[in-house]
Amino acid sequence: MSTVTLTWDIPTTRTDGTPLGPDEIASIDVFDDLSDGNGPQKIGSVTGAGTTFTTPTLSVGSHSFTLFVNDTTGHKSAASAPTPVTVPATLASPNPVTNVQFTLNQ
Repeated sequence: MSTVTLTWDIPTTRTDGTPLGPDEIASIDVFDDLSDGNGPQKIGSVTGAGTTFTTPTLSVGSHSFTLFVNDTTGHKSAASAPTPVTVPATLASPNPVTNVQFTLNQ
């Protein structure tokens, strides 16, 4: 069972170049595109200008995370650049021992 911790730099300007203070960031939404054909799914949100998010347990395979910034006036940013991650399959359990023999000691 694997999780991923994402970290990022919060934006300090708006698309028109004006400043964006940390107190103007309402939340940051985190999406995961599982490459399963269902498209990106929201997996969580960070309140305020947080810079870290740990995912829930992820399935084995390819994931691609994107983030969106929501400001306090209701505006939403474009998606961040995708961050791809591959969760490897865990190792299989070992086979049981074989050819168990005994010697009776009296």
